[in-house]
Parts: sequence; C-alpha cells; structure tokens
Amino acid sequence: MTDFAGMPAYFWVVSPRLKTLVGDDVPYTTQALRQDLLRLRNAWDDCQAKRDRDAIYLFLTPVFNLVVWWAVEGRAVERAQKALRLHNIRPSDHEEPFAAIIRCTSDAAKVDKRTRSKWSRVLRYALQYKDHSEPLDQFIKRKGGINRCAERFSDRSGRHRSMKTWF
Repeated sequence: MTDFAGMPAYFWVVSPRLKTLVGDDVPYTTQALRQDLLRLRNAWDDCQAKRDRDAIYLFLTPVFNLVVWWAVEGRAVERAQKALRLHNIRPSDHEEPFAAIIRCTSDAAKVDKRTRSKWSRVLRYALQYKDHSEPLDQFIKRKGGINRCAERFSDRSGRHRSMKTWF
C-alpha cells in the first residue's frame, strides 16, 4: 500500500488514480479563485503578524503550491491574469504567474516590484529544482536562502548577461 500522507497539494492533481476517479473536467470557478486568493491573503497577514525571520515561508509556500497546481493543469498564466483582473490590476503579457499572485495577495506598501521579482525568481527556481517531498522552506535554506536562490535562478536564466542585449 502506498503512503500518501505528506504529499504536496499538487500531487493529487497529477495522480493518475485520482484522474480516473474524477476526470480532467473539474471546473475551477471564479469563486474558487477568490477563495484561493483570500487564503493566500490570510497567509500574508499571518506572515506579517509574526516577527520571525522565517515567517515569509508561511506566505511563499501556499503561493508556490497554488501556482504549481495551476501549472500542472497548464492554466497558470490564464488564472494568474484572471486573479489580477479580479483585483482591478491590468494584466501584463510579461508578468509571470508567481509574481502576479504575490502582487494580488501581499501588501503593495511592503512588497515593491524588486522584492516581488526576487520572490518570483526563488519560486521559479524551486519549481525547476526542488524535489516534491522536500518542504519549500527547507529547500530554499539548503540552497543558501532566498537571495542565493534568486541569484541562482538569474544565473541559469541568463539575466546577468550583458545589458546590451536588452536594448
């Protein structure tokens, strides 16, 4: 018998056993999106209420899990843009899903675009390299912390190449 305890939330979306029981056509309504965003906003508030150095993981972990679930379904960009529209934010073609969800659910006065970009890079790095069984906070700490993971993602994606390529 397989022990499914401790499996991440997105496991159930990709599980072949579950897909045969439920099928692929389970609707994700606007109300479900609102509930997910409210849950993440509550995680943000909980994170801000703590004065612990590691409190940010109380927010980044559910953001990561939600966007990964959407990505598994192939709907991350579409749903992130819908989330932005629900918050009366004009979606950009360049805004990445992790950044969009952070933008919708965190306090703009505390999270500027640079911080949002850094956290988004960290989560994209984790998406590429993290084993599903390792908790996000442990993975990030093992890889050197938030700043180091963001740097590693940038190094791998070529973001630190000559600026002349951007003009």
